Amino acid sequence: MTTIGWIGTGNMASAIIRGITQKTQAYTMAAYSPHLAEKADFPAQKYDSAAEVAKVSDVLFLAVKPVKMAEVLADIKPALRPETLVVTIAVSLTLDWYAQRLGEDVHLVRTLPNTCAAVGEGFTALTFNAQVTESEKQLVLSLLAMTGKTAVIEEAQMNAVSALTGSTPALIYMMIEAMADAAVKHGIPRVQAYAMAAQAVKGAGAMVSETGLHPGILKDQVCSPAGSTIVGVEKAEALGLRSAMLEAVDAIIEKTNQISG
Repeated sequence: MTTIGWIGTGNMASAIIRGITQKTQAYTMAAYSPHLAEKADFPAQKYDSAAEVAKVSDVLFLAVKPVKMAEVLADIKPALRPETLVVTIAVSLTLDWYAQRLGEDVHLVRTLPNTCAAVGEGFTALTFNAQVTESEKQLVLSLLAMTGKTAVIEEAQMNAVSALTGSTPALIYMMIEAMADAAVKHGIPRVQAYAMAAQAVKGAGAMVSETGLHPGILKDQVCSPAGSTIVGVEKAEALGLRSAMLEAVDAIIEKTNQISG
C-alpha cells in the first residue's frame, strides 16, 4: 500500500488529509508535527520525527511554514529515498529553491491548495519539475482531485493563483458574514442567515463555473428593471465593492511577491 507522508499538520494539511481519507482508505497516512500528539482523532499514523516520516513515505507532503522549510529539508534529506515524490504546499518557495537543498534529482511537485479541501470544494494549482514522471503526475492529481478542482499551471503564475484561490476564501467569508448581518437586522435568525448567504455564494459560483457565462451577464439576469436587486448593485458600486475586491486581491499578490523575494 502506498504511504503518503505529512510533515506539518496545520489547517491546510489537515484539510487535505481529511478530504482524501473521507473518499478512500487505499493509502497509509503517516504524519509528524510537534503538536500532533494532542490531536487524538487525527486520521494518520503518528511518528516522532520528520525524518522518520520521510523514510517511510512514497509520497511526502511538506506542509510547514516557509520560514521553517529550510530546517525541515536539512532534517529529512538524509532519510529521503530517491524514488519518493515530494509535494510541497508552502507558498512562495520555488522549485529551484527546493532543488538547491534536496538535490537536482528530487522528484518535486509544487502545489497551492486551499482549506476548502476539507469539504471537497477546494482548488489546487500544481506545477512539476522535470524529474516528475507522468505516472507520478497522475498520482498526485488523483489525490488532490479528491479534495476539489485541480489545474496544472506555469510556476510563474503561482503567486497570482495563490492569492486568487488560496487567500480569497477569507474575503468571501467576510462577505457571507456581512450578508448575514443584514438579514439578521431584518429578522432572520443568525444560523439560518449564514446558511442562506453561504448557499447564495455557492450557487452563484456554480453558475459561473457550469454555465460558462460572463459574471456580468449572470448579474444582469438577476436584476429586473426597476427592481430591488439593481438598487443593491447600485449601492455596492457606489460604496466601491468591486474596487475593494480588486485591490484586496492585488495587495495579496504583491505581498506574496515580496515574500518570494
